[in-house]
Amino acid sequence: RRAEKLNMVDRQLQSPVRPVVYQLFLALCLLFVPTATATYSIVATDATTRQVGGAGATCLGGIDLYEALYHSVPNRSVLHTQGLLLDPNDPIVTTALDMMQKNESLDAILQEMQDLDQGSFPLNEAVNIPNVALRQYTIANFTSQVGYSGAGLFGVWAYYGFGSSELVNEGKDLLKDRYMYRTAGNVVKVGTVDAMQNGFEDEDDQFNFGLCDMAGKLMTAMYKVADGGFGDDRCLNFDGTSGTGAYLHIDNADGTEFIHINVIDSNPKEPVEELKERFLEWRKLNPCNSTCDNTSLRFKVAWN
Repeated sequence: RRAEKLNMVDRQLQSPVRPVVYQLFLALCLLFVPTATATYSIVATDATTRQVGGAGATCLGGIDLYEALYHSVPNRSVLHTQGLLLDPNDPIVTTALDMMQKNESLDAILQEMQDLDQGSFPLNEAVNIPNVALRQYTIANFTSQVGYSGAGLFGVWAYYGFGSSELVNEGKDLLKDRYMYRTAGNVVKVGTVDAMQNGFEDEDDQFNFGLCDMAGKLMTAMYKVADGGFGDDRCLNFDGTSGTGAYLHIDNADGTEFIHINVIDSNPKEPVEELKERFLEWRKLNPCNSTCDNTSLRFKVAWN
């Protein structure tokens, strides 16, 4: 029955009324999975400046992805919680932040988060899936980076018709003896996470963002996704964009913000393009040939 239903949807999506049908299909997916985000994101640290930060995008209208994903302890570590979302006040999150503050090992933090996750998600009337199987985490400090992807995450999105999407969680230690990063994606076009990694490791500055600091590297990672035609499969299939919203944020070692750009509901515009425009405005005030790389500046944009 499930295969027949998905085949029927596939046939409808090839019809002349595809945009309307796809929008309804996407709405149904969001109705059935109200607290799950299909996301591509990256967390990173800079051992030179002692900054921590992250960036990401999603195809879920109305959601503030920065508030949903980003958790940090400045001068310590940074965490993203995606997949089945967690409330910022959930004991799973607060316990993780407490352990991050104490500089406990990243593996121990992720294990404790899994051990605390005891609820379940009702897929349908007959099936409940453990919440922990639907989470996706990335975390990095100045000496290591690790990640976790729940075993049920891919299967649930396949159930809703996104079985050809990518589910990846990868990272790298001490890039140029300075940076740690971890990338992850779920329900994204195959190649999305590779594009983020290639962007963060780029040395050519092909987009003229400036690669002297982590801000430029995070922006390059995000733009590499959109420029390459990658991103969240739902938005790509519907309107060709990589998502509906995106953000980039970095904390200084003293807890002040180095940069904060938050684009919410940019439709019909590509959110990473909006992110790029705001970033270039910020870069004018923080050029790579200046000494203000550690200056605490805040530049926040919210589109409703």
